[in-house]
Amino acid sequence: MQPAYSIEIEKQMQEVFDRLSEKDKRLYAGVEALKFPYGEISYIAQLFSSSRNTLRRGINELKVKATIPKKRARKAGGGRKQTIKKQTDINDVFLSILK
Repeated sequence: MQPAYSIEIEKQMQEVFDRLSEKDKRLYAGVEALKFPYGEISYIAQLFSSSRNTLRRGINELKVKATIPKKRARKAGGGRKQTIKKQTDINDVFLSILK
């Protein structure tokens, strides 16, 4: 397998890749992999130290137009739930502690 990019360009690509979010890394690697003919997925996977499955997932997300909205890093509703929503009587408990 002959390198497709010069060493200097590869280093610049790796610097950019390291600064991206997980989703953006997949998409960027997918775009780079699509630039080459069949078989170069291995080259890009090795360049970015990621798996070939990750690249394939990025390519599939590019074809499907990505299911996650562009301005969000994660799907809505993720993360820790607010205590007020989990424990509806928190106000009563707090007032009883104050008494």
